[in-house]
Amino acid sequence: MKQTNSGTIVVAVADPTLHAEAIHIAAATGRQVIDAADDTQLTRHASKALAVLIDDLRAPTLGPIARAPNVFAVAADTTPAALRDDVYALPAQAADVLRGIGALSLAPPSGAEDGKVIAVLGACGGAGASVLAASVCRAAEDATLVDAQRYSGGLDLLLGLEHTPGARWGEVDFGAGGAVSRAELRGALPTTDDGIALLTFPRTSVADPFRLGAGEVSAVAAASSSAGVTVVDASLELLPDRCDLAVIVLRPELRAAAAAARMVAECKAAGVASVLVLRQGAWASLEPGQVEDTAKATVVGQLQDVRGLTKQLDQSGLPVKLPRTIARAAEAVLGEVA
Repeated sequence: MKQTNSGTIVVAVADPTLHAEAIHIAAATGRQVIDAADDTQLTRHASKALAVLIDDLRAPTLGPIARAPNVFAVAADTTPAALRDDVYALPAQAADVLRGIGALSLAPPSGAEDGKVIAVLGACGGAGASVLAASVCRAAEDATLVDAQRYSGGLDLLLGLEHTPGARWGEVDFGAGGAVSRAELRGALPTTDDGIALLTFPRTSVADPFRLGAGEVSAVAAASSSAGVTVVDASLELLPDRCDLAVIVLRPELRAAAAAARMVAECKAAGVASVLVLRQGAWASLEPGQVEDTAKATVVGQLQDVRGLTKQLDQSGLPVKLPRTIARAAEAVLGEVA
């Protein structure tokens, strides 16, 4: 989880008695306190918080990042949970929680800030978000591509990695500590000849019980974001906690622009900057300026149709030398986080 020295204290405690004690501790820090009464508030604010106070009932919402250094698991000191080593018993250990939060406020910025995380979202089906996500990685150096679209067919086909050994979703192990290093993560993943490490879904013809959640996506993005560029091909619901930019791909049509407007608003509410990339075709009902006015975001690139590209993608995947229009759009996206 991203740490910030300007952050708030988020309290996510379901136990009524314990909740009052947690609020009291958070208020004693002198910082802004956010009482995350529901899971939507918790996921929205936790990634930007200096510290999170959480009990066992709310911890599953954060997934693996519930074990991050700035998350304080709390329990009433009269309950069996208070005997665990990873839990602060309240009110007995209230002073220890305050000292821990104080140490976070003095800590230097995390090295996780060195990398960039970009989410690529499609405003409507077939907009070309997956192709752009893979192309941004191809245009970058030291890139990791995270496929969070369960039914997209798999980005391994797009990158020619369907037969390459390596970990897929459901096989990534975050270990007892709840985190892995970037080197460990990338070392476990299938990688293209030009250095793109890919995390995608296993190729199977039977029902797969694994269901990808926001916690897993956020944990992977956090692990890979210490350097280079991490690109997540995702839906808005799986937007990672650590995200420097959301790129919304859409056709210049009214319905797509209306969908993009809603996505832009939700990204803004989550504290994530967003830009637009237009997928041009034979017909458009809106000019780029009209799309910007409708969606309330800036168009940073346009993808023109490339003759024969659909057939090439299907037969041999994304070319190493990107077509000019795709390369320009990918470079424009990278320029937004440079």
